[in-house]
Amino acid sequence: MAGIEGSRRALADWLGWMGLIESGQKSQLDRFIGYYEPYATSHAALDRDEDMQQEVVNVAEAVAECVDQIRSGHKQPGDALHTPRAK
Repeated sequence: MAGIEGSRRALADWLGWMGLIESGQKSQLDRFIGYYEPYATSHAALDRDEDMQQEVVNVAEAVAECVDQIRSGHKQPGDALHTPRAK
């Protein structure tokens, strides 16, 4: 696997398997921060990366929007379907 998208996909699949609700494409982010830099300076790299910070804000807003929709009664596709192999 090239890049971080495989790790994000595996984590998203695992969380979906646990029953968490997906908040859409805009709520997913896969980025390396300071990939070629030592860990000790990676926090400084994050502090400088304002675009990355805005991407994180966008993810948080997408998740919050999904929560608002669910709380207002918006149903997910397939909510009414019976799970034949419930655990």
